[in-house]
Amino acid sequence: MWGFGIFLIIAAFIAGVGILVFGMGRGKEGAALGVFVLLFGVGVIFLSVIQVPVGNVGVVLRFGATTGDIKMPGLNSKSPVDKIELMNIQTQKFEAEAGAASRDLQDVATTVAINYKLEAKNAVEVYRTLGQGYIEKIAHPAIQEIVKEITAKYDAGDLILKRSEVKEAISKTLLARLTERGITTEIVNITNFQFSEVFTKSIESKVAAVQSAMEAENKLVQVKVEAQQAEARAIGMANAAIAEATGQAKAITIVTEAQLA
Repeated sequence: MWGFGIFLIIAAFIAGVGILVFGMGRGKEGAALGVFVLLFGVGVIFLSVIQVPVGNVGVVLRFGATTGDIKMPGLNSKSPVDKIELMNIQTQKFEAEAGAASRDLQDVATTVAINYKLEAKNAVEVYRTLGQGYIEKIAHPAIQEIVKEITAKYDAGDLILKRSEVKEAISKTLLARLTERGITTEIVNITNFQFSEVFTKSIESKVAAVQSAMEAENKLVQVKVEAQQAEARAIGMANAAIAEATGQAKAITIVTEAQLA
């Protein structure tokens, strides 16, 4: 991490102190020279040390161009002419709204939220090609394009019934798109599918009609069952009456025959 850079820093500091001590013994001019060298050494130290916060990496820039070097979290040495651009490598959240049309030409509005992070090894290339606002430059247009592409493959009703399938298709495509640019996608959430007010009302009316039809059918089935039950009871009562009458007739015949005998 430190290497030759820290050696130069320490050497500059020691040289400055030495010249200051030596110069003080040689009068005002020597002391002034010693102070100048010491201040110069302190300035070099100040410009040559950088602390990279936890959760970040430092992309090294020299005269505005990336050098290809990365500074990891902690205290680092650098060239006094270098600038360090911090890049967050923690998990972050990005959310975007997208509009599209279903296969049956119904307008659909959806919100896609992703949890993503930048891999340290990709920080230099991402900064070089996209800069600090990389996620907005890549994820926002990608979400718009992918949602339109996937949504157009489904009817509006299927977007509701096959929500998990649609989410998986969007997630898989978006993950591949961001991975190509060095961005790792951890989670993709589709928070809602919102349709036009006209379509929503038509769906509600259709659901209400289906429910009414089911209720009517259930009532019809209930009436049929009750009629069948009543018929069965009537047949049973009739059969019981016939059996009773038959029994009584047989009893009368037996008694009559006995009396005649």
